[in-house]
Amino acid sequence: MTMTKETTDDRPQGQPPGYLSVLRSPGMAAWFAAAVCQRLPIAMAPLALVLLGREVTGSFAVGALLAGAFALAEAAAAGVMGRRFDRRPAGPELRLVLAVQAVALLALVGASRVLDGAVVVVAMIILAALAGAVASGAHGGLRALVVRSVPQESQHSALGLEASMTALMWAVGPAVIGALAFLGGPAVSLVVTAGVAAVGVLVAGALVDPGRAATDPGHEESVWRLSWPAMTHEAAVLLTVGAAYTALPALLERLGGDADLSGLALGGFAVAGIAGGIVYGARRWPASYRSQTTVLILALCAMVLVAALAGTVPLVIALLLAGGFASTPALTARGAGLQQMLPESQWSAGFSGLYAAGGIGFGLAGLVVAPLLASVGPHVALAACALLAAALTAVGTLAEARLTRTSAPEPVPSH
Repeated sequence: MTMTKETTDDRPQGQPPGYLSVLRSPGMAAWFAAAVCQRLPIAMAPLALVLLGREVTGSFAVGALLAGAFALAEAAAAGVMGRRFDRRPAGPELRLVLAVQAVALLALVGASRVLDGAVVVVAMIILAALAGAVASGAHGGLRALVVRSVPQESQHSALGLEASMTALMWAVGPAVIGALAFLGGPAVSLVVTAGVAAVGVLVAGALVDPGRAATDPGHEESVWRLSWPAMTHEAAVLLTVGAAYTALPALLERLGGDADLSGLALGGFAVAGIAGGIVYGARRWPASYRSQTTVLILALCAMVLVAALAGTVPLVIALLLAGGFASTPALTARGAGLQQMLPESQWSAGFSGLYAAGGIGFGLAGLVVAPLLASVGPHVALAACALLAAALTAVGTLAEARLTRTSAPEPVPSH
């Protein structure tokens, strides 16, 4: 097995030309509109599902299971659904998957109103999984599209801007859900989530695709062998983020606060991520992408761990904001390193793999948090996820370092 030159030495070279070069590239306005309608429902759904599960069953644990089912289904289907974006034009494919997602979310709300007992829980879990799975390839497909659409020297900035935009959606989404749940209830918040996806059905037709390089199917196995350490890093980040999303409502309630305040707190977490992502994407930084990723994830884990042990609501929120500043740069560094590692014909597959790993991490958080909430409480649940994420980070870093030492470099494919 061989690796590209950047895998052996993935240190960023030179300074990017800046964000204006990205924004002036053809098709960016349509891309941003479509990406907002694809990513905002993903950011809104987890907290909406947690709150709906609590409303219907009286249990935060059921809500965490719904959010976990949504994320794990995304992870399981991302590879297959991402390859559809390689085979079909982005606009028609995005229209299809967002339409199905909107219908599934509306059906979930309907089921919560007409069913009861164990049947309603099973039905909601199935529909949450369908809503997560059907549009799971759109994230990697749209990320590959924006990288293809900008000049090569602007790709670092494009990934930084893309990650910051995604973080903005995660800032707006929970805050909107918190407000909607307070004003109209959890069901209304999930209906609005479905509505955003439905708007995406209308705007997807404006996407402009400059074309893609031919995919070499025989190279796919080596792609996964090279990129699994990066996927481990991605899973660690989203495990930590998922723990915050699923455990924070119960933690704030345990500390004497209002569970609905979690929407604003998580919005602040994402705003901090936006700021960090913009700072990170505006310039190159010392050391390899792998080293940058490791330091950033461990900083995030440390802040979440201390937040789990904190005794007051303001301190918990302050620590989460500090951790959020490292979250988006960690994801950007990981994506940029993988993009350099792979040829263009494998970008969609690689980005879909990262997204799937992130979904696994987020879903794993729900599966870890749910039983711990019921048995030992939110403090232990949040701390356990932070420690597990740190262990995954170490595994990914050591594995990638070993691949670097044992693999011979080869010339970088020209784009």
